[in-house]
Amino acid sequence: MRLLKICTVVFLFNIFLKGSCETIITGDTISQGDKIILMHTGWADGRVPEFGSAYTLRNHEVRLNILGRSSYAMSDKVETSIYLPLIITPNIAFKYRFIDTKFFASAIEVGTAGGIFPIAAASGIVLPGAAVGGGTIGLIHGSDYHAKLYLSFHVSDKLTFSFRGDASTMRVKFTGLVGMAGLGGNGAFVGLLPVDVGTPHFKYYSGGFETDYLLNKQNAIVFNTGVGGFKEGKKELGMATLSWTHAKMHFHYSFGLYGFYDPPKYEMVHESKLPVSAYANVYWILNNGKIIKWGSSH
Repeated sequence: MRLLKICTVVFLFNIFLKGSCETIITGDTISQGDKIILMHTGWADGRVPEFGSAYTLRNHEVRLNILGRSSYAMSDKVETSIYLPLIITPNIAFKYRFIDTKFFASAIEVGTAGGIFPIAAASGIVLPGAAVGGGTIGLIHGSDYHAKLYLSFHVSDKLTFSFRGDASTMRVKFTGLVGMAGLGGNGAFVGLLPVDVGTPHFKYYSGGFETDYLLNKQNAIVFNTGVGGFKEGKKELGMATLSWTHAKMHFHYSFGLYGFYDPPKYEMVHESKLPVSAYANVYWILNNGKIIKWGSSH
């Protein structure tokens, strides 16, 4: 757990350091002091790395996402990411793109998450001639480890099909004290018991599909769907999104629709009063430039 927290801090420090040392300006090339920087905005190469494809960000590029996954490219092929909304549950993932050709790419991702949450609860009941109460105080701690494989087919300059598969193992434990007390006509009793119980390791599997279509280098239409379930369970849950993302100088913003479904009966779709809902998101872009020429002093 300590190592996980250290990795999360290092990730955020890298974002701050890179963001504070470089100026982000859009355009083909810009002059900055005695150097010339090649900038890129959007997806000029036709590849969309932000969602569920095998592609990764460019070297030292940053996506800072308040609602979703934030990523930092350690190189052109290695990317590390965290989910900021889950900051109370330290989490980190590493993605490596090990195949990259003109029409096909593949990447693997491994990650972990863990957290400790305090909990306290008490209740009681009054019976004829007696009263009984109980309570507990302790810590709930859980962990998750996952591995994911991405396959992306870049069939044209504007269209990419991606497939992904994910396997996770999860566990939850409770460590604390459970107490009971009672009072009645025959006297009173008090009991206190230490507890350390946990669930077995649950295995979760999921698969997904994504289609990225570029209207132009600054506008992308993305359809993403995935379905998964626990190995021990009999029910699966899926989610689908359809969004439009626009690339600006310092940030990207998305508008779209999302909905949940539960194959094979799709009861949620039939019974829900609002099977499809709207959403909006924005994320910031840092370090989307590359020095291509230094001045004479260098």
